[in-house]
Amino acid sequence: MIKAWLLDVDYVTENDRAVIRLWCKDDKGVFVAYDRNFLPYFYVIGCKAEDVMKVKVRTNEGIITPLKVEEIEAKSLGKPIKALKVYTRHPQHVPKLREEIKKFAEVREADIPFAYRYLIDKDLACMDGIEIEPIAVKEGVLRAYEVRSVRRVEKKGFPDLKILAFDCEMLAQFMPDPEKDPIIAIAVKCGDFEEVLHGDERDILRRFVSIIKEQDPDIIVGYNQDNFDWPYVKKRAEKFGIRLDIGRDRSEISFRGGRPKIAGRLNVDLYDIALKIPDVKIKTLKKVAEFLGAKVEEEDIEGRDIYKCWMRGEKEKVFKHVLNDVLTTYRLALELLPMHYELSRMIRLPLDDVARLGRGKQVDYFLLSEAKKINEIAPNPPEIEESYEGAFVLEPARGLHENVACLDFASMYPSIMINFNISPDTLVKGECEDCYVAPEVGHKFRKSPDGFFKRILKMLIEKRREMKRQMKELDPDSEDYKLLDIKQQTLKVLTNSFYGYTGWNLARWYCRECAEATTAWGRYFIKRAVKIAESMGFEVLYGDTDSLFIKKNKLNLKDLEKECLKLIDVISKELPIQLEIDEFYKAIFFVEKKRYAGLTDDDRIVVKGLEVRRGDWCELAKRVQREVIEIILRERNPDKALKFVKNVIEEIKEGKFKLEDYVIYKGLTKKPDKYESKQAHVKAALRAMEMGIYYPIGTKVGFVIVKGGGSISDRAYPIELIEEFDGENLKIRTPSGIMVKKIDKDYYIDHQIIPAVMRILERFGYTEASLKTTIQKTLFDFT
Repeated sequence: MIKAWLLDVDYVTENDRAVIRLWCKDDKGVFVAYDRNFLPYFYVIGCKAEDVMKVKVRTNEGIITPLKVEEIEAKSLGKPIKALKVYTRHPQHVPKLREEIKKFAEVREADIPFAYRYLIDKDLACMDGIEIEPIAVKEGVLRAYEVRSVRRVEKKGFPDLKILAFDCEMLAQFMPDPEKDPIIAIAVKCGDFEEVLHGDERDILRRFVSIIKEQDPDIIVGYNQDNFDWPYVKKRAEKFGIRLDIGRDRSEISFRGGRPKIAGRLNVDLYDIALKIPDVKIKTLKKVAEFLGAKVEEEDIEGRDIYKCWMRGEKEKVFKHVLNDVLTTYRLALELLPMHYELSRMIRLPLDDVARLGRGKQVDYFLLSEAKKINEIAPNPPEIEESYEGAFVLEPARGLHENVACLDFASMYPSIMINFNISPDTLVKGECEDCYVAPEVGHKFRKSPDGFFKRILKMLIEKRREMKRQMKELDPDSEDYKLLDIKQQTLKVLTNSFYGYTGWNLARWYCRECAEATTAWGRYFIKRAVKIAESMGFEVLYGDTDSLFIKKNKLNLKDLEKECLKLIDVISKELPIQLEIDEFYKAIFFVEKKRYAGLTDDDRIVVKGLEVRRGDWCELAKRVQREVIEIILRERNPDKALKFVKNVIEEIKEGKFKLEDYVIYKGLTKKPDKYESKQAHVKAALRAMEMGIYYPIGTKVGFVIVKGGGSISDRAYPIELIEEFDGENLKIRTPSGIMVKKIDKDYYIDHQIIPAVMRILERFGYTEASLKTTIQKTLFDFT
């Protein structure tokens, strides 16, 4: 028997049959195990076996038929059913047979990738232990075995994995084009090894391939490398006839569904993980790294200055820039990957696939594994999209408030689903004498037996509770404590994803009634908690989904904490939910629902839902709003904040700001010429295309608005076409030559600066006219 860590699973085709490959790592290094004893299959309900065996699908490769059919007994939403298990010769036959059989019967679980199917059925998990019974040694470029059997062996901790980060720089005056713009540098970081590759492009690419082979990383990371760096490197390598044979079996990097795949190595795009961090609205490498404390030193140049620096001969600045980016990427990986190791283990799938999946899909695959354990055949995702009423939100109180507590209903929605047995298999649509009935919406759920969701949520919550209990007995600096902390955080993420999953129309276990009932009970509990708080003398300033902001009789924070604990005790005795103190604020103001800013008791400024955190505002507007928030919260002086904004407006009129202050960035979700509505960033991208500059999908287009006639979109120009800016006049390249336009100061004042600050200032009694006539007030005139 061989015991190891399971890192990845894929398959190869040999003699027209799919052979599973298990990429594993033990004390001797990485090896691959081949399992030839697993066949692709799917389920069919509502017809006879002979009907399925008669199915024939004609393709260019020949006629496809089922290999064999088994009659089985299983469950569907907890009820016994009879089904057919239809085996095929190859995974690629499944979708073809599925579409034909769907014409006369119900097809289930026919969209699960073959490697995932193997993990689920064999009860294996990536990033966990595996025990392999080998029957032969297979010859090849690395250690390999043919296997008789495999089984999961749960291991403590995580495997010792080698991470390699890389980042590329291209020499392009505008958006890089792999057809013509060369790679001038690739920075690589792997453990203690770091190097910036530069010089002849052929040598750069060959050296890059050599480094990957020499360093032999288990994980390769980058930031947006799936959509940009890897396709670019591949295209440039093809130009020079260089093979990117960086797979551990010496195969070349491949692209499946637009995603790079490297045999035996996990290719993790950290940008995919960043997309799931809700507190970071602008997903650039620097912004995400700053948020997580992983950013390296400040740089002399920005990415858009690379071309100018290179052409001026300032190559060292370029090399420093790309090195800083790769060091930041590496640090980011060290911050983000540990939780995803655990998520990979829980969901069972390979790390790089887990990183790409959204929360809904992560829950989906977790549930598939749990369903397999109880012989449950998963439902198909619905083909409809329905809306339902959301959470209760209390209208926020105006003005600035001091000494405020934020109470959090910890894991409220999972608690509701457990307490009222909310699950697709417990939903009763007819009469029911022994059911929980949701307030307002009236949906009924059986009290017993426990539903599929309740059993899983209880298991997840109990596991997390036990881990937190163990953590209390450990030194916070110990490895055991840190490992348990990662595990409990991962459990929390998965647990809190369940409620949203039930209302997601692509979920296999989609259930609109479950989502409606959960929010209905949530609204009831929040409203009841508000009444209890008010009866105990608290002023409830704001209530939002699963939290309350309260204060009491101008108590200081120490006394407020004591009163909050009494309130929590009373609410916990009446309502089946857990309430805890989330944050204390020395000062806080609410702009509208889900939008507020506060100064915490440890002197941090917390901003939720305001424009300062959005990406479609110019840098100047974001900077001005941040300063307004700082002045109001730290100095308690709205008049000063107003004067500050007036000064900025005057400086705009006087032309005192740089081009970068006016640039607005917005991402492209499709090709510019595919948009029906020509928004400003789309119009700017189309102008760039006229000059031979192309933006890949997902790129953020930087543009400014110039003075002139027509709509705002008509006056949007991409920054790549701007040659000079003197604070007022822009020299812009066009197909007919250089054109001079004025920056539209009125647009930036009326549509950027004023909207960014007035939503805040109007809560203190100011209007836009106040920007011209200031009335001296104290902040608490509006409380």
